[in-house]
Amino acid sequence: MTDSNPYLQQCHAVLPRLLALYDTNPISPTYGLGDRLRWAWKLIDFGNGTFQGAANGLARLLVHHLLPENISERSVIRRIDAMFKGTAALTRPNGSLEEAFPYEASFCVTALIAYDLLTAVELLGDRLVETQRKDYFRIIRPLIHFLRQSKESHALISNHLATAATALFKWSVLTGEDGSERGKEILNRIQKEQSIEGWFLEYEGADPGYQSLCTYYLADLHHLQPGLSLGESLTRSLQFLFYFAHPDGSFGGMYGSRNTRFYCPAGIEAVADNIPEAAALSGFMRKSISEMKTVTLSVLDEPNLVPMFNAYCWAAAIFQERQKNGITKNGSPPKTQVKQLPCFDLQAWMKHFPEAGILIDKGVDHYTIISYHKGGVCYHFPSDAQTMVDTGVLIKDKGSHYYSTQAYRNDNDVKLSEDTIEITSPFSKEPHSLPSPSQMIILRMLNITIMRNLAIGNLIKKLLVRLLITGKKSMPIKNIRTITLGQQLCIRDQIIGNINDFEKVETDRPFSMIHMASQGYWQVYDDQ
Repeated sequence: MTDSNPYLQQCHAVLPRLLALYDTNPISPTYGLGDRLRWAWKLIDFGNGTFQGAANGLARLLVHHLLPENISERSVIRRIDAMFKGTAALTRPNGSLEEAFPYEASFCVTALIAYDLLTAVELLGDRLVETQRKDYFRIIRPLIHFLRQSKESHALISNHLATAATALFKWSVLTGEDGSERGKEILNRIQKEQSIEGWFLEYEGADPGYQSLCTYYLADLHHLQPGLSLGESLTRSLQFLFYFAHPDGSFGGMYGSRNTRFYCPAGIEAVADNIPEAAALSGFMRKSISEMKTVTLSVLDEPNLVPMFNAYCWAAAIFQERQKNGITKNGSPPKTQVKQLPCFDLQAWMKHFPEAGILIDKGVDHYTIISYHKGGVCYHFPSDAQTMVDTGVLIKDKGSHYYSTQAYRNDNDVKLSEDTIEITSPFSKEPHSLPSPSQMIILRMLNITIMRNLAIGNLIKKLLVRLLITGKKSMPIKNIRTITLGQQLCIRDQIIGNINDFEKVETDRPFSMIHMASQGYWQVYDDQ
């Protein structure tokens, strides 16, 4: 089963590492916690709640009989129970969990764990006796209360909101208690901000990697509550997403608002029976996952491992069900409509996403993606040569501070002709910095004092986002990037303004303008 199921192969490969994260000592005060830096190494003063969500994926493997032969169902049930107990120990009096610092009151992680634990209860069904269900709902209830009462205000991050909306609806369905009204409110916000081009907002724009994750939660919500009529939103999402599978098997990249190139398969597999673009994308990406041509589950670090593990488990179950029911031998949905991925179209065309700031040029012998909101970040895939990734122009001042054209700006000057695009963008200072010991002391003092106030905490988070991601300290120097399209793509850069105090920096690797923990995960082409 594992050999033919690429998702299950990944799940089984990481399962020993995942299980080793949890404290299994029954007399330990941290029993059931998955953050080893907290309970084992004791190097941090709080526990990251994200790890508690593996109850979801483990329950999925259990009920679909996808566990490895050497791991018993009884053992998994015991581990899931421990994860619930660990969650109860981590939950703050206001019902929140944290990810980055003590008393963070993370809307994202609270929503994530509420969703994952509820999904575990949903999946386990009659395997749980009534007293267990009541106890598990008692543990989840404070998280739901927090989601009903709070907002994520430091940025609009659609995948976070989708997680919360799905958790709230799932709570209402499983318990009969209030949750759906707040869920509708959050869902309406996501849909209101969805671009007419199909993408969901992630900080400042479209990011294919995180959109695949957002699609995961929305697809589950669509399955749970078909009356919400999410089909149209999901269809438009996939009609955008499938443009960002590349001919070399990779997906997404530095042209996205968050620079991510991971691919979350579950939601796309879940809607593949009804959305041709999802069927085309999932079929192609299965092979990429098998060949490590895209970012896979096995390369993720611990903070992102659990949510993606859960998604891979669901994708593995969908794949297995199609095979088991004899629908198809290879786990693909039956094709009611043949749909070709854009990168393999035999025709030449140009596709423009003006709101996303992305231009795609498809020739008979190349595929090119350009972000003009990011100064002309360019991915070029010629059919007879090596892939080219150009992430913009970089300069350095005498104090070794870097400045780039890569900052996300929707007001760059753009001129597009038949075979040329010209982008004029200012240089912005690179916000790269690492906290010093003294800064960490100050941050901790804030964490345990004034930041425990939600309003003040959210304000400081907003300032940090501006500092590390969205803030742009512009220089009175600009670059004019002229890209001549075609198989022999040509890029010419002309810096305008006083550059006497700067020098141009040439890099042999793509560079990044923003802090984003989920960028830069390894894929096979990185070392070829």
